[in-house]
Amino acid sequence: MHARSAEAPSERKVFPDDFPEGLKPRLRLFLSADLVGSTRYKQSRNAWRSEILGFFRNFDFVLQTQYRAFTDGREETLGAPEFWKSNGDELLYVCELQSLSHAHAMMHVWLAALERYRIEYTEGQQHLDVKSTAWIGLFPLPNSEVFFRRGGGQLEPDTAKDPVLIQSELRDEWYANPNTGAIIRDFAGPSIDTGFRLTSWATPRRLILSVDLAFLLTSSYTKGVGPLRLHLSGREKLKGIIGDQPYPTLWIPVGGARAPVDGDLGPAATDRATIRSYCEAIIEQNYSSITPLFLGGARHEDFDWAPPYILSRILKHWDEEVRYRTEVTGVVLLP
Repeated sequence: MHARSAEAPSERKVFPDDFPEGLKPRLRLFLSADLVGSTRYKQSRNAWRSEILGFFRNFDFVLQTQYRAFTDGREETLGAPEFWKSNGDELLYVCELQSLSHAHAMMHVWLAALERYRIEYTEGQQHLDVKSTAWIGLFPLPNSEVFFRRGGGQLEPDTAKDPVLIQSELRDEWYANPNTGAIIRDFAGPSIDTGFRLTSWATPRRLILSVDLAFLLTSSYTKGVGPLRLHLSGREKLKGIIGDQPYPTLWIPVGGARAPVDGDLGPAATDRATIRSYCEAIIEQNYSSITPLFLGGARHEDFDWAPPYILSRILKHWDEEVRYRTEVTGVVLLP
């Protein structure tokens, strides 16, 4: 078995050359757009199918149009939000963040898409509107990618019955060719659970943010665009999240004049320094379930924005994966 250096990740800054691409730290932005009023509309009308399909087609077109308009002429290449999946009347997108200001830029794109979609496709249709939620997640720990081979497929005899080895093989195959249509990728973990829980707080008037995303947005900027208008309206319990302790209600106003006024918002703090300090305190108190990010002076390509304990856990996970494969298959990996 190939011996690996015990040097601390924080000193080395990068992973060994033979380290799997799919296990390198990645910070992803998740975005949800949910059609409001569609359930009641489906129960009262026969034309609901065309409305839902129109939402799926039109919102994606508007989002990609706004992304191109935002990124045209910029020196920095910013990855686009990619369609993840649909969940009922909800569209879900994911964007792998390439820099710490990338999320700030993509939130501007997302807000512009929500506004443009509302203007072009929901005005005059009082029965339908859109609400939205945004959050981030760190991979491969504490969150995970999950891979499925489309339509089954042949597996090696030694790994055919072992889910751990199947996942590692599918992961490596997917990262070698991300555009393959043979493998489906999904996401799971505490950040994904939090994001889906937060969608219940969203309204057409307020885009809900996770606390770690709000912290990131108060810490980074994008050249040529202004700061986002973050609001903090206290805390509410979010079942199953941070031990059922109250979770901060963080949001960005959206919807324009047509959106109904929320009666439960209450007074909101808007000072960025106040919101940043509040978010930082929540993250520090719950670091076991909300991963802290080291934003100050971070070099994204060196992974020093990720906590050293996360990097150590990733390296340990890799060593355990290699050792497990050797035990199951009898094949020793050499350098």
